[in-house]
Amino acid sequence: MKKVKLVVCDIDNTLVIKRQPLTPRAKKVIDTLNEKGVYFGLASGRPVHHLQSLAEQWNIDAQLYIGMNGAEICDMLTGRHDVLYTMKAQWVKEAFEIMSPFKSWPHCLVDGLMYARPGDPSVVASNTYVKSKSTHHIVESDDEFWQKDSIKIGFRVSDQDMPAIEERVKAYQNDNYIGFKTETTMFEFGNAKAQKGTLLKLFYETHQIERESVWSFGDMTNDITLFDESGVAVCMINGSDDAKAHAHYITDLPCTEDGWADYMEKYVLPLI
Repeated sequence: MKKVKLVVCDIDNTLVIKRQPLTPRAKKVIDTLNEKGVYFGLASGRPVHHLQSLAEQWNIDAQLYIGMNGAEICDMLTGRHDVLYTMKAQWVKEAFEIMSPFKSWPHCLVDGLMYARPGDPSVVASNTYVKSKSTHHIVESDDEFWQKDSIKIGFRVSDQDMPAIEERVKAYQNDNYIGFKTETTMFEFGNAKAQKGTLLKLFYETHQIERESVWSFGDMTNDITLFDESGVAVCMINGSDDAKAHAHYITDLPCTEDGWADYMEKYVLPLI
């Protein structure tokens, strides 16, 4: 029987429906983990300060925050908060060139500011959702996106274009940065060393937690490294096929039916 010492969870379309609040059922599960001495972590493409804002809004305690798809970590047990990997300005420019055939809304975080084109609806919606005090910078031209290094660069795209985008990116593989789907309408580029799984491993090794006792939950391509560094990996039934292929188990219910909380109640909490 698997022990449970650490549960790490993606947010959008895993823990919660995108831009929806945490359900009372899910909150109760997290509170139970804390009461039983099991560490809980959030791993997302969002920056750590967004994750901490959400945790405050939801009134939950997390001991680990992995932000920007593995570029940033906040270890609440040691108090350390580090940005470990960035995209060089030239790499950001190259990402724009790769994405040039497709209509998109690009955005990236630079010096604490979210850079975006005028009228970008996703940035406004995201800041409203997390009720963050962070501000965004509206560019006058795309040249501003690659004047400085960035933690990552994301492109909001049409889901119909996603297969073609994934195929095009395969032709531009290099050792510096990687591109991956994080939602059905979001494609991102980040430092090749920035992976959720890398920072998960850093946390559990720092605190001498056995890998076998680490459980992870996710739904998309950017969660695969999280799965690969966990003792038990669980993909949402609403997740992508490639993520499911790297998981040990699939949830019975989708995120829209509180699938994470349902799985935790049925299969994980009884092991604690």
